[in-house]
Amino acid sequence: MARNDNNQTDPRREGRLPSDRAAMGARVPMAQTPGAPSARAAATKGGKAAAGMPAGAAQAAGQAPGAQRGNGRRTALIVIGLVVAAIVIWLLVWLFACNGSSLFDPNAQTGQAPYKTDEEMQAELDRVVEEGMFNISIASVIQFDNPGASGTAYIENVPGNRYDMRVQITDDASGEVLYESGVLKPNQFIEDITLTRELEPGMHDATATFVALDQTTHEETGKAAAKVTLNVLEG
Repeated sequence: MARNDNNQTDPRREGRLPSDRAAMGARVPMAQTPGAPSARAAATKGGKAAAGMPAGAAQAAGQAPGAQRGNGRRTALIVIGLVVAAIVIWLLVWLFACNGSSLFDPNAQTGQAPYKTDEEMQAELDRVVEEGMFNISIASVIQFDNPGASGTAYIENVPGNRYDMRVQITDDASGEVLYESGVLKPNQFIEDITLTRELEPGMHDATATFVALDQTTHEETGKAAAKVTLNVLEG
C-alpha cells in the first residue's frame, strides 16, 4: 500500500437615650422609704460582681455572650465557605482530567502500522527527528468497499516524533471536513477510519492535514499536509 511520509514542522452603633445620659452624668437625690435599704446598700447586696467596676466594663461584660455567638456564626460561615471552595476546586480538576482524557483518539493503537516490514519498523525506531520537525504518515489511497464502509488509512504518529498529532481529512472539491481524528501520541496509529458522510462511488481527491501539538499543553505548534485519494467502491 502506498503511503505518505513527509517532514514538517468581603458596625452598627447603639445610641443612648437622653435618660441614659442623665443617669450617668448627674447625681439624682433619691427618697428613701423607712426600713428600706439604701440604694447603695442594695447595689452592694445585689451586685457584688459590679462593685468597683466601671460602667463601660459592666456593659461590655453584659454583651460578651452575644459577641461570642456572633464569633461562632462567623467561624461557621468561614468553614462552610472553605468547604464549598474545596468542592469547586475538586470539580474543576475532575472536569479538566476528563476533558484531557477525551482528547485522545479511542481508536488509536500502540505501535507502528502493521503493513511495515520488521526492517522498516526498526529503521523508524532508529530515525532521529530534529527539534521543530516531525514526520507524517498516511496511506496515499484510502479504499472504502462501499459508501457506508470504513476505509484503511494507516494514520500514524511515528515513534521519533516529539509531538502529539491530530489529523483532519477534507474534500478538495468542497472543502468539507470528511474525517477528524482525536489526538495520537508518538508511536500510535489508527488503522481504519469512517467518514462523516457517505460519498458517491468513485475517486475523490482529498487533503490530510496533520496538526502537531505540544505534548504538555496541547497547543498547536505546526502543520503539514499530504494529498490522498478516497476510493469509494459501489459495494
